[in-house]
Amino acid sequence: MSIAARPPARSRAHVTTRLGLLLGLLAILVLVDAPERTRFWDALFDAGHAPLFGFIALLTRGVLTQAFPAWTGRRWSGVALGFTIALGAVTEALQVLLPARESSGGDLLRDAVGAAAFLLLRGAWMDPGTARGLRGAARSRVARAVLGVTLLAVVTAPLALVMARYAARDRAFPTLYRLNDSWWERAFVSTKDAGLAPAAAPGGQGDGGPAGFARLTLRPGQYPGVVLDEPHPDWRGFERLVFTVVSDLDRPLPLTIRINDAAHDQRHEDRFNRRLVIEPGENRIEISLEEVRRAPRGRQMDMRRIRLILLYAHRLDRPVILRLGPFRLE
Repeated sequence: MSIAARPPARSRAHVTTRLGLLLGLLAILVLVDAPERTRFWDALFDAGHAPLFGFIALLTRGVLTQAFPAWTGRRWSGVALGFTIALGAVTEALQVLLPARESSGGDLLRDAVGAAAFLLLRGAWMDPGTARGLRGAARSRVARAVLGVTLLAVVTAPLALVMARYAARDRAFPTLYRLNDSWWERAFVSTKDAGLAPAAAPGGQGDGGPAGFARLTLRPGQYPGVVLDEPHPDWRGFERLVFTVVSDLDRPLPLTIRINDAAHDQRHEDRFNRRLVIEPGENRIEISLEEVRRAPRGRQMDMRRIRLILLYAHRLDRPVILRLGPFRLE
């Protein structure tokens, strides 16, 4: 039995089902948020816009085939694409009103790409095509499939890159950061009111001075320092965090190191803080992980989910140059 010949009750049931699925997908978009603000979850949710709005486009097209059976396949797909993009624009505009959400033009672009890709793939799989002859129809379907897959690959590439960086980070463990400007560390190491020149290659000299040491230039400011974001999170089974600071100053320099886990609530007493006195020359810094674990007031640090290391000066009134060795666990 053709779609046009189906009983009205059955057609209404199909439309109702698709509309219900549409509302369910929209509820996911509005109500579901990432469990943590990490690069992985941000990239996953960004990439997730494509399949989410791809399914919305397919469901919309299915509703249109029931509501307007006289239309052509291209018109169904074109209207479905336009509706889905408009819906994406509305949802992004509404997120301006939600304090926990942010509107993003990039999300809207991913919505449009996902909708177009899914409609293209559907056409490549199910539509016979309108090109002349079997060869022309086959080429048309292959072209739509290739374009659809390419669009999805472009949208998901940032997620693949984030996962590759995590894999490289995990391979370096128990060294957390070498500070050598490697391709994966660039995404996790940043500075505030400071400059960081990468460590020289082993056996050589570079901007960081002796091999294995990065040069950290602290500029005058309130809290100049280096941020080591999302280190390998599981520190269980180790006893201490170790790194080296070399100072060419002629007097001691106070620094502060901060460590927090994923549950940190931004209160000073809910993290590990220690004042370090950097003496002239080479300073080997050892931080007991047992002290880190017991540092938050009223709870224990989750040593499976460490999220941040921050090394900084306070109210620095002059430029200071230090050299940092790799951060590692022992």
